Amino acid sequence: ASGGFALLLAIGAALWWTGGPYPPASARVATITTPGPFQPPPGAPAHSPARRTVVVMVFDGLAPWMLEGQSTPGLDRLRREGSWTYNMVPPFPSISLIGGFTLSTGCWPEHHGIVTNRFFDPVRGFYDHGRDADWETGCEHLHQAAERQGVPSAALGWYGAVSATRGQLARDVTYEAEWKDFPSDTARAQQVVDLPARPAAQRPQLILAYFKGPDGAAHFKGLASPEVRAAVAETDRAVGTVLAALEKLAHAALFVTTDHGMLPTTEIINVEYLLRRHHIAARLAATGTTAFIYLDDPSQRPAAIEALSKYDAFDLILPEAQPPWSHLGSGPRVGDLIVSAKPPYVIEDRGQLPWFVRWLAWTGPAMIDARSSLHASHGYPPDTPGMQGVFYAWGDGVRRGNHLERVDAIDLHPTVTTLLGIEPGNPVDGHPIAALLQ
Repeated sequence: ASGGFALLLAIGAALWWTGGPYPPASARVATITTPGPFQPPPGAPAHSPARRTVVVMVFDGLAPWMLEGQSTPGLDRLRREGSWTYNMVPPFPSISLIGGFTLSTGCWPEHHGIVTNRFFDPVRGFYDHGRDADWETGCEHLHQAAERQGVPSAALGWYGAVSATRGQLARDVTYEAEWKDFPSDTARAQQVVDLPARPAAQRPQLILAYFKGPDGAAHFKGLASPEVRAAVAETDRAVGTVLAALEKLAHAALFVTTDHGMLPTTEIINVEYLLRRHHIAARLAATGTTAFIYLDDPSQRPAAIEALSKYDAFDLILPEAQPPWSHLGSGPRVGDLIVSAKPPYVIEDRGQLPWFVRWLAWTGPAMIDARSSLHASHGYPPDTPGMQGVFYAWGDGVRRGNHLERVDAIDLHPTVTTLLGIEPGNPVDGHPIAALLQ
């Protein structure tokens, strides 16, 4: 009995030092385990008007410099035979979920509602890397706009492919509830090529697929690591596999892109400790290089602005006075203040740190050396060199050997719908990339 009491006491002490469960149970939203079946949108036509089959492959964290000095015959072929740029500009913050939802909807975050990977919503609670379409506040995904107009679609590990209340939002869906469940890029490519091989009546004409890419290897092994080179090689093989399958179709187009670039990092800004040091009572939601601060007492805002404006490692952004490249809106999800780190600094709240170092949020220091575990990150403003990603388009309806000066993430959606011969989602912020189209 005494041993059990000692164990409970130790657990209680650990939770006290780490700040208890994070986030509190009352703020958590249940995740989807098994999405419901697909239901065709009301009024969707029985026959597809699509002119082509279009495939979109998004590789997480595929930065242009990762291709330097490496054999990439699949990507090289896209560059020779299609349109391309190494200046695909992500939204802000330049991190995965906000980037993916922006690519898929063609809307800025202020309209689709996924303003970062982790945030608080006054009604729904705490959002943490979710892909449930019910979190969105507006805009249609590519698969939703297509299905509404009768184009059969497939969404493999894709953003907003499922809804907790509406089930699958595309006819073919693979949904992985946890990161560990995501297949390798090789396996995902096989899932993609199996779809066009079906009989014509069962074949989707829009295929959207998320690939893990080199993101994890770059974060935890380093930008120049053998693991990153191996991940890029697997990316290229996956592209080659899909290209070989699409060549067998009479009218097909392929897009290959990413959600963000990547930069080396050195230290984590201990924002929670800074809040405690300056006696600012607030909740924090942070990941990558950005933190949203939700003040317990709004009257503390002037004092918080004065205190946090003194630090050189980050910029303090006011939601009502955002820079032109920030399209987050000023709704409650972005909090009262936005902290944006400068390279090579990053920001993580204690909920993202290993449990055994979370006490640093109380004791300091203000900067935590990250080089032993976190070697690279992203999330910086989209004009930061290194945050831009790759973009390729190939196939029927796409100009050949065509270098594009710039592509914005919001423009993928309306370009895909143009090649399909359907209307984009409603609303949409982007425009078709005219320089890409034949």
